[in-house]
Amino acid sequence: MKIAVIGCGVMGSALARHFAKRHQVLLSDREVAKSKKLAEEIQGVFIEDPAEAAQAAEAILLAIKPKDLFSLSEEISSSLPKGKILLSVLAGTPLPALRKLFPFASIVRLMPNLALTVGEGVIGIAEDGTLSKDKSQEIFSLFSGLGLVFSLPDAQMEALTAFSASSPAFFYVILEAMIEAGIDMGFSAQEAREITIQTCEGALALLKQSGKHPAELKWQISSPGGTTIAGIKALEQSAVRSGVWGALLAAYHKGKEMAR
Repeated sequence: MKIAVIGCGVMGSALARHFAKRHQVLLSDREVAKSKKLAEEIQGVFIEDPAEAAQAAEAILLAIKPKDLFSLSEEISSSLPKGKILLSVLAGTPLPALRKLFPFASIVRLMPNLALTVGEGVIGIAEDGTLSKDKSQEIFSLFSGLGLVFSLPDAQMEALTAFSASSPAFFYVILEAMIEAGIDMGFSAQEAREITIQTCEGALALLKQSGKHPAELKWQISSPGGTTIAGIKALEQSAVRSGVWGALLAAYHKGKEMAR
């Protein structure tokens, strides 16, 4: 398949690199030097005019900023006749909004997270119902090897954005705090980082392999009157649980606001 990637930021570039393993990739972006360098890296083709890139491709990935969508649609809408596939990774931009701007294309909305760059991503896919079964399977296959890929209704995309795409940043805030606590306890920054990463990787592996609820594992670690339960008590006093919950809901409501 020939795929045009319009927008070569972090996500657009990551997906372009993945697509280029099995498909021909056309790149279009305002940052010409950066995009030409990426095209050379993945043996793709840089086309400065996004309409020309869209016209030459079978599928188009929109990876631009949502604020630039309307102006871009005026440039490329005529290059998307009936049957051409438009893939969008724009947050807060539901299928009906995309349909108004691109009335003839088959539209697929995606919500990936950055961990796809290491093959551990989460990618939600919502279709507009115009793709054949074979074409739908072909679209899903584009993302194989990048992590968990699944179908969901468009109405759940804002929830997935908060739950999967935004939440790694919240996780990193917690990891940063753990590393700095380690430094406070006498470890070097590098030692604290390595211990934090391995501790979290081990905790996740245990959760996955045991099949247990997180609370069960928490209770296994917590001895009566011991160090762990003292730490958990401090977490509860600091409202960490409700803070994480609140962060996810804040991201979710912001996404809903953007979608409106």
